Amino acid sequence: MSNDLVTVAIMFPASWDHRPAEALAADVARLKAISPRIEVVDERYSDPDELRLRRGQDPAADLRREAAPLTAAQREVLGRAEVILAQDLPFDVRDLAPRLRWVQGVGAGISQLESAGLPDETVRLTSAAGVNSVAIAEFVLARMLQLFKRLPEIDALQRDRTWQPTYGRQLAGRSITVVGLGAIGRRVAVLSRALGMQVHAVRQSARTGDLDPDVDRLFGPDDLLSAVSGADVVVAAVPESEQTRDLFDAKVFATMPAGGVFINVGRGSAVNEDDLVAALEDGHLRGAALDVVKQEPLQPGSPLWDAPNLWVSPHSAAAPDEHWRNVFDLFAGNLERYLAGAALVNQIAQRR
Repeated sequence: MSNDLVTVAIMFPASWDHRPAEALAADVARLKAISPRIEVVDERYSDPDELRLRRGQDPAADLRREAAPLTAAQREVLGRAEVILAQDLPFDVRDLAPRLRWVQGVGAGISQLESAGLPDETVRLTSAAGVNSVAIAEFVLARMLQLFKRLPEIDALQRDRTWQPTYGRQLAGRSITVVGLGAIGRRVAVLSRALGMQVHAVRQSARTGDLDPDVDRLFGPDDLLSAVSGADVVVAAVPESEQTRDLFDAKVFATMPAGGVFINVGRGSAVNEDDLVAALEDGHLRGAALDVVKQEPLQPGSPLWDAPNLWVSPHSAAAPDEHWRNVFDLFAGNLERYLAGAALVNQIAQRR
């Protein structure tokens, strides 16, 4: 590559990073230290939450008129940026950023960046898949233990000052099916095995019967119902796509054994929420936990709030401090690769 100045723009929403200012300053200094060619500018851009969600779920809608208006400073930075670290970008980013060559997302989901036409022939797109895998997998285990050990009931008895022995069930020897064997799903599989569980998984690129070192049995996507049919726990960790929209519906929940547990830490769009509520209300499922929902924030009138044995958390499975440390670790490593003309980690293939 040439010795020209490389302008790196930090544009992810400032409100997402709750660390002290010194932490970001240290990250910026680290990026600058990679090469004297690097110039780092800090100019944030953020779509409204509802628009961001719709960009991921409703690609057919004409949303451009709802995009956040750009300031003169944002336009100036976009005009000279070669590399951008972002969660959202304007729909017409390719017109606004003629020098742009690479966008690094700050999360595993990049559908809102894809809706801006990325990647294309000249601009590479990389996700931050995996940066939250440890924290989210630990969260899954916490929810499983909460439900199988009946911790909410035990806590309620303490609040009522009631001494009533309440016994749970052990996880060892039970079966779990992880749907989506990316970084998060794989970590869930590894930790579940450590607890002595029988681990099955569904992977998009697999064929049923393929081997994987981290699971006991692997299924292809066409055999989802077979994969969940004997599972005490089903964990959804799938990305957002047309194929995964409403993937977990009444048929899937009915196929799970009576008393099963469902946990979603992937994408809210993957679950038919009405069907899940029905499966909980009729008692077929023992419980469920959702860290993601279709509409965030969850509206006060949503039936999810009152569904029996359903625990909803507001997208809280990640650990923010570790998230940003891991994001900047990934970004710094990819920036070194970019300058060297090497392949980037987590690069997204261009759609044909």
